[in-house]
Order: sequence, then C-alpha cells, then structure tokens
Amino acid sequence: MPVKLIAVDMDGTFLNSEKKYNKARFLKQYAQLKQRGIKFVAASGNPLYTLQAYFPEIAHEIAFVAENGVYVTDQNQEIHYSAYAPDTLERMVRDLESEYGSSVILCAKSCAYVRSDVSQKILDKLNIYFKSIQQVDSLLDVKEPIGKVTLTTVEHDFETMEQYLNQQDYVQNQLTKAVSSGFGFIDLIIPNKHKAFGLSFLQKKWGISDDAMLTIGDNNNDIEMVQKAGYGFAMQNAIPALKKVAKFHARSNEEEGVLDVIDLVLQSKGFSEDLFCEPEAMS
Repeated sequence: MPVKLIAVDMDGTFLNSEKKYNKARFLKQYAQLKQRGIKFVAASGNPLYTLQAYFPEIAHEIAFVAENGVYVTDQNQEIHYSAYAPDTLERMVRDLESEYGSSVILCAKSCAYVRSDVSQKILDKLNIYFKSIQQVDSLLDVKEPIGKVTLTTVEHDFETMEQYLNQQDYVQNQLTKAVSSGFGFIDLIIPNKHKAFGLSFLQKKWGISDDAMLTIGDNNNDIEMVQKAGYGFAMQNAIPALKKVAKFHARSNEEEGVLDVIDLVLQSKGFSEDLFCEPEAMS
C-alpha cells in the first residue's frame, strides 16, 4: 500500500547530534510530499513550541504530535490535548518534588515549569529542549493543565531514578507510565497516551489506515508508533528494544537516515529490512 503519512521522531532520529537537519534537502522533499498529498508529522517528546521552531518555513501547515502524544495539532489548530487529573498530578508532584526537587519539569501547553532553585547546570540542559521556561517557588503552585512530567538526570543517576519511579504506587497502579525519551530524560506520561495514540487523531481526520503510515524513531517512547505503522522504522542508532519490533531499519541520524527513507517513498521504491534501507522492487 502506498505511504500516505510519514511521522518522524526528532531527537536521535530526524535531528543529528547538533540538533540540526539538512534543511535544504528536506524542504525539497517536503514540497514533493505536499504535491503528492503525503502528510508529514513531527512526533516527539518535545513540547509543541520547540518542535515548531525547527520548521519555521512550514510549521503553519504541518501536523505535530508533541509531548509524547498528548498534544496534537494540524495547521496550527489544536486537534487533541490530554492532561493529568489534578489529584493525580498533585500526588505525583508532592512526591517527586520532595525526592528530586529542581530536577522535575512540568510540561504545560505554552511552557515548561521548573523550580526557582534550579541549578544553572540543569537550566543549560533544559534550554536545549524547552524553548519556553517558567520558574516557580513550588511546582504545586502550577494550576494549569499538565500533559507530561519530565525528570532530568543531569544531577542524578539514571538507573537509580528509573528504579525509584518504578517502585512508586502511582506508577505501579498505572496512574502514569515512566518511559525513557533519551538524552538523560525520563518522561512520566498518561497511560496509553503515547505517540501512536496522538497519531490516531490525525489518521482519523485524514482517513489514513495503519497500513499506509510510515513511522521512524530511536527510543522507548517510539515503540508504540513504530509497531502501529505498516512501515515502522528504527534508526541504526536506536535502542535494541525498538530495533526488535521495527519492520525496517534506516541509517543513523548522523547519516540523514530519515531523509533517505523519504527519498525511497518519493521514488515509490520498497524497503528491505537491513540497516541501510536499500531499495527493492515493489511486489
């Protein structure tokens, strides 16, 4: 079945280690995708405002699945937003703020909230991924809807933090789910509100089946959307768990692997299962 929707993760997938991509090459590809009616979606754990900044030329006309699936927009119009129930959020924040203090980030629609005592070391890291940050004395003071809670391991051991989270009742009772989004972050997401969930709203709007969807990622928070798609890709630099479930594999993010896959779509060629995405004849 022809590809009608391409959804790409950003960090470690579409972007290289310098948080850049070959814009000239991609914009030429995008013009062809648009002409053929193939939808392009940026599907990321990043907030919407950060994702939009990567596509200044076309942000007003493409779709985004932000915050790991809870915030979905198309052509600057909100399609869906999921937020934690206030009592669940308060329960989590009280515990996390007590245990990890300024390493906790509350992700709202328009900004990321952190404590006013956050260290410069943490701020330097957060400024890469969160283009709008508000500081507050206590995260319990934040009253607006929160779709995702993120913890940074800049000042903590990743495995120790992960183990701590998995032992908490709000994780064990499935009020939230802890997933690694890479680059030293652990995201607490609303259960079943992952990237595949977010994409489903766009699929319904556009009338696109799973079989006609191509998704590409590199980390734990990409597993559901890669499994869901008829053409699910793992990057060469992806974690083993994602490579295991992906039907296909692409070159690494340092080698413009995503853009190579898009070229194959535009050339109407098939995909082999090796790491180099060599074309094969369509059956």
